[in-house]
Amino acid sequence: MNFKFKQILFLCGLLCLVLSCLDTKDKNSKQKKISPVVFSAIGDVPYGDVKRAELIDFVKEHNDKSKSEFIIHLGDIKTGGIPCDEYHYKDTDSILRNFKTPTFIVLGDNEYNDCKDPVEAFGLWKKYFLHFNENWSFDQPVHYQKERIENFSWIQNKVLFIGINLVGSRVHDKNEWEQRLTDDGNFIQELLAKEKNHIEAAVIFAHANILKDDGLTKFKPFTDKFLPAAKSFDKPILFLNGDGHIWIKDKPWPDEQEITRVQVEAGAIPLQITVNTNLEYPFLFSSSY
Repeated sequence: MNFKFKQILFLCGLLCLVLSCLDTKDKNSKQKKISPVVFSAIGDVPYGDVKRAELIDFVKEHNDKSKSEFIIHLGDIKTGGIPCDEYHYKDTDSILRNFKTPTFIVLGDNEYNDCKDPVEAFGLWKKYFLHFNENWSFDQPVHYQKERIENFSWIQNKVLFIGINLVGSRVHDKNEWEQRLTDDGNFIQELLAKEKNHIEAAVIFAHANILKDDGLTKFKPFTDKFLPAAKSFDKPILFLNGDGHIWIKDKPWPDEQEITRVQVEAGAIPLQITVNTNLEYPFLFSSSY
C-alpha cells in the first residue's frame, strides 16, 4: 500500500469521524428540543346574562376543540356596578368547573377591592376560587406564596408560570394595597432569581392593566421589584393581564425589551397561547383552536 493511498484512507476516515460527530450532535440537539406549552386565556367574564350564556358555550367549545393544557381566567367575574353577592361567585364557579382542562384564576377588582366590603368579598372569592386548579388533576406541582396564598407558581417544560393578586381600580386601604404589591413583587423577584438557570421563559398572570391612568405611581411598589428582577433574569417574559377589555400587545417598558405585555379582550373570546422555548421569541398567539 503506497503512501498516498494511506493518506487518502486516513483523510476519508477523519472525514467520516467528523461527519459522525456532527450527526451525533444534530441528533442530541433534536433530542434536547423542549415541547411547547399551549394554554388558553380569558378575562372579564361573565358580565350579565348574555356574556354568561356565551361563557357556557365557550366552555363546551373549548372542551370539544382546544388542545390547551390549562386555562387561566384573568379576573373580573362580574361587572363592577352590581353588588358583590355570593350568587355571582357561586355561579361563575359552577360554570368554570365544567372545563375539562385544569383551570386557574386570579383576582379581579370587580369581585374584590371595588366591593362595598372588600374583606367580605375576598372571603367569598377564597371560598369559591382559592386554589381553584385543585379541582382537576394537574401534572406539575403548584406552589403557593407563604405570605399570600392566592399567589401561585409552577414550572412546565422550562417555563415558569406565576399568578398574582394584582388588581386595578380604587385603593380601598393604602397599607393593604402597598403590602400586597410588595408581596407580589417579592414573589416574582424570588422565583426569577431562584429558577433563572433552570428555565428559558416566564409567564405572569395578573388582572390589572398597570400602564393605564396613574399606574406608574399607583403600582410603584410592584414595578420597583418586578422591573429590576426582569432585567436580571434577562430572558423572555410574558405579562398577561385583563382589565382593559381590548387587545393590546406591546413592550411598554423601553428599558426591558424582554417583557411582552398582552392584554386580553373581555369576554368568552378564544385566545390560545403557545410558549415554545425552542424559538428566539417564544410567545405565539392565536384566536382559533
